[in-house]
Amino acid sequence: MGNFMSFQPSCDATLDRVISVLCTRGYIGNLKKNLRDLQRETEDLRAIQDVVKNKVAREKVKHRHMLKTVQVWLTRVESVNTRIDGILSTSPAQLQKLCLCGFCSKNVYLSYIYGRSVFLLLEEVKKLKSEGNFQELTELTMVFEVVERPTRTTVGQEEMLETAWKRLMEEEVGIMGLHGMGGVGKTTLFKQIHNKFATMSGKFDVVIWIVVSQGASISKLQEDIAQKLRLCDDQWRRKDESDKAAEMHRVLKGTRFVLMLDDIWEKVDLEAIGVPEPSRENGCKVAFTTRSKEVCGRMGDHEPMQVKCLERDQAWELFRIKVGESTLGRDVNIVELARKVAEKCHGLPLALSVIGETMSYKTTSGEQRL
Repeated sequence: MGNFMSFQPSCDATLDRVISVLCTRGYIGNLKKNLRDLQRETEDLRAIQDVVKNKVAREKVKHRHMLKTVQVWLTRVESVNTRIDGILSTSPAQLQKLCLCGFCSKNVYLSYIYGRSVFLLLEEVKKLKSEGNFQELTELTMVFEVVERPTRTTVGQEEMLETAWKRLMEEEVGIMGLHGMGGVGKTTLFKQIHNKFATMSGKFDVVIWIVVSQGASISKLQEDIAQKLRLCDDQWRRKDESDKAAEMHRVLKGTRFVLMLDDIWEKVDLEAIGVPEPSRENGCKVAFTTRSKEVCGRMGDHEPMQVKCLERDQAWELFRIKVGESTLGRDVNIVELARKVAEKCHGLPLALSVIGETMSYKTTSGEQRL
């Protein structure tokens, strides 16, 4: 049927070719070299592992915890180390199987399987080494506990407190301002709002209280907030204002925070400080007190709550508490005099408290008039 030629290599020839490839150019021929490389690369990997662990341990005392990516990497390194120990423990026996100056094996199949495992493990170690160069190892552990701030005795603020708290907790409200004249009780009310967070759990990651006062700079506010977040290490101090803002933004962006700024006199530039803008999406809050309604508008609260002076009955109740029942009961004329003095305070809580405490240790109407 025509000129037909066929060529069929023998099974022996095919087997010889396969063995030649496996032994001279593959896992068997390179076994000794791959084992040496595996030992060297493993030493390097374990050195990197120790450095990472030591850095994490040092930063743990600064209330920082390991990043998830670092934890995954360390887990993989531990797993690889176990497999490496197993591979290297059998290497003497595996090397004894080699023949022809290491280019072949007395048991080609078993040496091939072992050599392939060594090669793949070597590649995995190299990959882990390249992944171990972390820029950041840890992140800040937010302090969930809210320590109550001491407040003095108040009268007539219960309704204002509930109104302010209810508004601050509304999902649509990210920024809330309290305004009113000096001595009207803004800070006392603000402390009571702060202390309500101590009764909550799980809703917010961190509550930050900062006293701002007149003339506070961006740098000063950054330092105050960083102290609360425990960011003030040597690396933080070497950063300029812009880099500090970026670092603070990175930390706060992943948290649900409440920032409470007491006694601001002008608009506080949250972006320049590094505070993410509070929104319905991130659930964060910024609250502040100020004497100026205009400042409230500049901060973004166009419906701020005004803290007003006490009503007449409330003012007398606060004054009576400060003077004390024992003093009021010692002289029939003291009560009448005390009422007149309380009237002159015009419902201003600070004046009522200070003057009432002063009158508390004067036991006669004559002393009270002095």
